[in-house]
Amino acid sequence: MARLCCLAVDSKDIPLLGASLKAAGQPRLAIVAHLDVAALAKLSPDVLVADVDRQKVDPLEMLRQLRFVLPECVIVVYTGTVTRAWGRACHLAGASCVLSKESGKALLVSGLRCAI
Repeated sequence: MARLCCLAVDSKDIPLLGASLKAAGQPRLAIVAHLDVAALAKLSPDVLVADVDRQKVDPLEMLRQLRFVLPECVIVVYTGTVTRAWGRACHLAGASCVLSKESGKALLVSGLRCAI
């Protein structure tokens, strides 16, 4: 079981993702308002679900920074952009997996279980 899972997503997505993480066996949840690399390094979560669509900085650079400070963390990108090229770019930047905002709970649970 993970020590802690963090969500950095729009508030409307928290119930669905929280329930999906719990169903995937990750019940301890923290919600962070922003993908603040220094703050997340202090939390040291085992799982991080990050909405990279709403970042004001380059999302791929943010993923690189997150991977650097959280080398053992499962970093899940939660995005509305689902293309092969985007998924590959996220993976190369450090994401463990990419999940679509269009996914329902069953697909999110399956994707989270595979990633974790």
